Amino acid sequence: MNYQKILKKSIDLHVHIGPEIIPRKFNLVELVNYEKDKLAGIAVKNHFFPTIAMNQINSITKPFIINSVVLNRYVGGFNPDIIRASAELSDKPIIVWFPTLHTKKFLDEQKFEIPREWIGGEQITRPNLTKNIKPLNILNKKGSVSNEVKNVLQTIKDYNAILATGHLSWSESLKLVEFATQKIGIKKVIITHPIYQKIKMPINIQNKLVKAGALIEHCYSMYSIDKIAIKKIVNQIKIVGAKNCILSSDVGQIFSESPSEALVNFMSLLEKNGLTEGEIKVMLIDNPNKLLFKN
Repeated sequence: MNYQKILKKSIDLHVHIGPEIIPRKFNLVELVNYEKDKLAGIAVKNHFFPTIAMNQINSITKPFIINSVVLNRYVGGFNPDIIRASAELSDKPIIVWFPTLHTKKFLDEQKFEIPREWIGGEQITRPNLTKNIKPLNILNKKGSVSNEVKNVLQTIKDYNAILATGHLSWSESLKLVEFATQKIGIKKVIITHPIYQKIKMPINIQNKLVKAGALIEHCYSMYSIDKIAIKKIVNQIKIVGAKNCILSSDVGQIFSESPSEALVNFMSLLEKNGLTEGEIKVMLIDNPNKLLFKN
């Protein structure tokens, strides 16, 4: 398999950039300069700020950049205005990640807002204790999707943006995606790394969400950082079907490889464990292109 040839047509839909409270390997300009002509496109992510505010890159640059916003408390939580502001200035559909650092599931499982493993085992200067943070809940007291989340979903639909589930629990993701697809009519949905140890979405739920039109994301970081076995990743892809998945790097940590390096390693590992060239191309090229360029 010619990994470099595939890479040049690939779109990595999950790469972290600085500046952030969390130390990052690249800012946007550094990332594009490092990856020049190696990838077709990169979606950049920041847990704290909308990436459009950092974007000084010409739209014809290769790799081209996809902007995003993560609906943590730093941008006002379930704030449709920050989606609108980002989408209005972006020349491609943006990704709207639901909360990551500020979901109840995420906050309940740790002492500090930012996990030590994200920053190489160290802790930031003034760590925020999770007990001091009010979680962002997508549901109201009756267990239905809240009105503020409905407003966010409608804004995502209006701007043809891509909905990504972030670090919601799998049960929250199920309710969110079913409502988004069935009631709002959103057709572009990514289930963010459901194999992640803090999510652990059952495979039958993944299959249910695929039938609703969602794509399942598998990230290199789940292997490189979270030590999830490649065989387990391959097994989940085989069960759900490559046609219903995307591959991404989820790198940007100061100790990680670059996106292109990570994806080459990922392709090699996946091939050695039973995935075909065709399956890899579907997940790295075809499906990301459909998310970005199909109405």
